[in-house]
Amino acid sequence: MDNLTLFESLLNCDSVEELHSATTTIARAMGFEHFLYGVQVNTSLTRPYRFILSCYPEEWRKHYDKEGYANFDPTVSHCARTSIPIIWKKEIFKGRRETRVRNEVKDCGLVSGASFSVHGGRGEAAMLSLATSRESREAQNDILATMAKAQLLTCYLHEAVQRIVLSKGPLPVKKANLTEREQECLLWAAEGKTGWEIANIVKISERTVTFHLQNAIQKLGVVNRQQAISRALSMGLIEPRTIR
Repeated sequence: MDNLTLFESLLNCDSVEELHSATTTIARAMGFEHFLYGVQVNTSLTRPYRFILSCYPEEWRKHYDKEGYANFDPTVSHCARTSIPIIWKKEIFKGRRETRVRNEVKDCGLVSGASFSVHGGRGEAAMLSLATSRESREAQNDILATMAKAQLLTCYLHEAVQRIVLSKGPLPVKKANLTEREQECLLWAAEGKTGWEIANIVKISERTVTFHLQNAIQKLGVVNRQQAISRALSMGLIEPRTIR
């Protein structure tokens, strides 16, 4: 079975369990004993939705979460801001806290590895880390040789998670289609403008502003203006360029 067919097999999985098993098989075929995939969807500004698929040691996972290591793990911050992969080199773990993460993760058998990111069209940010217990120049060379395949795996895995998990979660399956006027009214509302102020800015009646905001609220599946603003921001539906 060629690599592309192997990755495409992820799209045929019907459950999280099947997806975990298939990803484990692919990761090990690529020379990695461990993987961790995580995705965050900003369904609101204060309560993002998170999903984890992992075969990392459970002891390390619990310790990592308890200590809040994600807040200063350089691989996490890197993948949050760029789609360029990052290899776990000593140089990226700068500072006392970062060095502590690096030393402790190695003690748990996650010695060498790399992390990959993908950013979806509905505001989600996902990250796949692949790790091995080997610590040698050979391991680093093998990681470099599989970078392209690993990035492709990240994309296919994320697509599978979208279908199996995210489409059944708190976000709508399809991105809401807001009209230009609905976007404009929401954006001004996000700036703290009242209905009357928005009406004067965009040169329509206050009743029409209310009409557009109510339509946006309904399309976004929320119950009030503030929730609509949060959902539209998290999904990338309103941004400065929507004002003309």
